[in-house]
Amino acid sequence: MPQTSRLKAGAAETIITPPKGAPTLGTIQRSTGVHDDLYARALVLNDGKQRIAILSLDLIGTDFELSDEIRDAIRARTGIATTLVHCTHNHSGPFNIPWSVLGPRWVAGPGKSWRDGLAPKLTELVVQAEAKSESAILRAGRAPVQLGTNRRLQSEQGVVMKPNPSGPVIPWVDVLCVDRVDKSPIAVLFSHAAHPVIIHGSSRLVSAEFPGFAAQKLKELLGGNVVAMFGQAFAANINGDPLRGGLEAAAHAGEVLAEATLQAMSNSKAIPDEEFAITSTHAGLPLQLLPLRHDCVEVLRVAEERLLKHYGKTSFSDEQLWDMQDDVETAKSQNESKAANDVQPMEGKAWWMTDTVLCLRDLLNKIEQKDERPLRFDAHLLRVSDHWSLVAATHELFAEYQLMLDQGSPTEHNMMLAYTNGCESYIPMDRDLALGGYEAATFPDLDGASLRYRHRRALRLGFEKEVVEKLRSLWR
Repeated sequence: MPQTSRLKAGAAETIITPPKGAPTLGTIQRSTGVHDDLYARALVLNDGKQRIAILSLDLIGTDFELSDEIRDAIRARTGIATTLVHCTHNHSGPFNIPWSVLGPRWVAGPGKSWRDGLAPKLTELVVQAEAKSESAILRAGRAPVQLGTNRRLQSEQGVVMKPNPSGPVIPWVDVLCVDRVDKSPIAVLFSHAAHPVIIHGSSRLVSAEFPGFAAQKLKELLGGNVVAMFGQAFAANINGDPLRGGLEAAAHAGEVLAEATLQAMSNSKAIPDEEFAITSTHAGLPLQLLPLRHDCVEVLRVAEERLLKHYGKTSFSDEQLWDMQDDVETAKSQNESKAANDVQPMEGKAWWMTDTVLCLRDLLNKIEQKDERPLRFDAHLLRVSDHWSLVAATHELFAEYQLMLDQGSPTEHNMMLAYTNGCESYIPMDRDLALGGYEAATFPDLDGASLRYRHRRALRLGFEKEVVEKLRSLWR
């Protein structure tokens, strides 16, 4: 085995746990403490002509603004042109994704210093990773494993979010091994498709969920200097099992994933020491047309009446809705007075109704502003000849896209990541628009995710062809 190679690689990790009290998406409440820290992990690859930085963050996601800020800071400091800011889509971390109106406001208020500190901290992490660079060899592998179940079940009421055992899943883990020339590991990037919702609403403690438990287990088994990085695949319609199973169930899932990763590593094949091909694609996907103003006003009226009836009030301004949630959350978290029992919990149904009103008011503003901007869609490909490729795309993509691309890929080994460089929408299939359900519903469905994401409506029919074409074009 040669003592040097064309490829240089370095990896590093750092803690990015938010302060106590940061609200998590899983509970829609302020966190009460930390069960296990959240990490940012970085891998820098250099083929002698170009460099790429891959980040894995134990977060639910990022909006485009934050992702661009991080990548620009890394480029300015290091000169690295391509950075993949990937998130594991962890539901037991801070609620910083641009989903809903109530949820992500923490990062603009009490959590702003934490949010603003991410770009410089991650830039320094990439600098540290690159400083550790040494001659390296790559290996790629795959092994069977399935931590989740498709969550779109056809029922008499339409598509509901319940386990659908016959629905599509990604029943494997893909692995990229980054080793020194003496075969000792520098890092391992492992990817699987399943929403980290095994803890979800069962605990108010911050945790990295099953991806974090898997990473820590791999670190124990492979050695303390190894950086184990999880990558969330196309998991938009796959929930980890068991939903709300708790911390122990999530830890068990992490161990199962770690064991499958080890199997994939043992079966892996060497990737030739050749130059990278790095390509990108961008699109503006058309959203459904804004609804008519009088339709939005009528639906908003019904939503407000529902909320007013729940609270026995006659009216609510936006400011009062904000204050009401703050008062309830403060009373609940402090639990120091009778006030905690005097107010209705701003969670579950009440939280959803309040957020729905705010989302509809925001949609009405978009109608008045004639805001018809398309949905930004980006994807990147890192490829080594016909041997291995990594696709990294924005948003929450349905599993069907990965299955389709994996089958038609010209490379022998494939790895695919969603939730990269921005996550602001679901990307279902065309047929799902007619079927509806949480991920594919749009106005006036008040229970759909599309009303929560900042665009407030779903994609326009025909988007699937453009998404597939854009992704396939990466290999060309």
